[in-house]
Amino acid sequence: MQKRTGRIAVTVWMVCLVLAGGMSSAWALQETPATPPAPAAAPAAPPESASPPVRQPKAKSQEEFAAYLKFMREPKPDEQIRLIEDFLLQYKDSELKEFAFQSATQAYQSKNDYDKVLTYGELTLVENENNLVALLVLASAIPERTGKNDADRDEKLAEAEQYGKRALDLLQKLPQPANLTPGQWEQTKREAASTSHAALGMMNLIREDFEKAEAELKLAADLASMPDPVTFYRLGLAYSFQKKFDLALDALERAAGVGGVKIPNPDGGTRDLVAEAKDFVLKARAAAGGAAPSGP
Repeated sequence: MQKRTGRIAVTVWMVCLVLAGGMSSAWALQETPATPPAPAAAPAAPPESASPPVRQPKAKSQEEFAAYLKFMREPKPDEQIRLIEDFLLQYKDSELKEFAFQSATQAYQSKNDYDKVLTYGELTLVENENNLVALLVLASAIPERTGKNDADRDEKLAEAEQYGKRALDLLQKLPQPANLTPGQWEQTKREAASTSHAALGMMNLIREDFEKAEAELKLAADLASMPDPVTFYRLGLAYSFQKKFDLALDALERAAGVGGVKIPNPDGGTRDLVAEAKDFVLKARAAAGGAAPSGP
């Protein structure tokens, strides 16, 4: 259950890109109107909330702002990490450190470097405890590397659960970015909420609380605009462990229909996790004589 898959990372990455582009980048851009930004990196600043106005971070020089834009726009993770490290060394007191740490979190996530994801995700939250990107990434990453028999399982899952719930709470309070229509903003929030609920579902699978896992994963699937095979695969597991075999098979069929979940074997081959799960469910249903419940 805790095997990492590229598809989960991609799902989080896509949500993070939208949110980072719509909110984080704008805070620096709005403070430096003399620099004409490229269209892809020129979202307007989010409107002020009802709370007292908070001074937004900004670059202290055109050189600092140019270095910021350079790492924000770099698509290659290794090169982006190098640029971020250079930025942090050169501008140690920068007000834009939050976005440097956030970008490093995402870059290391794309490289599946779990330890660095934790390090930079936590550094991001030190700068801003309400950084939605960091909350989403950490909520998703921690359960992916937590096993049900780990000695520190409960501690790690409690931490991840806190991140996931904070992200959901924050989504209810964030103002709509000016560069998004109401429909686009609503969809962005749904995608982010889907990511949080998928992470919470994974946590409950590890805890073997399959009823809660089912509820979270169903919600994650309903909120996502595009079907995620990993979510349906895990939903199938949650159903199967409750002996809801027909629902399990339906979820696994949906997972297979949108690409399945495959992981590499040490021998160089590939494991088809969805096919393995379907085989398990079919055998379990047959052993139960076909009389096991398929629904609530």
